Amino acid sequence: MKFADVEAMILPFIKARVGSTGVGTKVPNPRPTRYVRAWANGGSAVNRVLERVQITVDVWAASTVEASEIIGDIRYAFLNRYTQMPLVRGVEEVTRPYFNPDGDVDRYRFTIALMVRAAR
Repeated sequence: MKFADVEAMILPFIKARVGSTGVGTKVPNPRPTRYVRAWANGGSAVNRVLERVQITVDVWAASTVEASEIIGDIRYAFLNRYTQMPLVRGVEEVTRPYFNPDGDVDRYRFTIALMVRAAR
């Protein structure tokens, strides 16, 4: 068994919720007004079949309200629709969404931990 590429799994999951907003693991230069960055930033194997993967999600938008709404939709999806990612067995919120300005640009961030089964 081999552990899944979790970033490759979560990007389309997020993209399906944010429409035309860009989504990726890296921030493009120049960064679009609306953008979602999601990346694995920690975790560990629980055993040879399960791993706990920590994911952080940043959302930039033109306003605090818009950024908050987008990240709220993504959070809801991870907490309530994670079974749409076949290898994900559970989700635990590490930090709830919080305001994390990027200079003079509005940004929200949250971190979750996914329990992910290895692929067969």
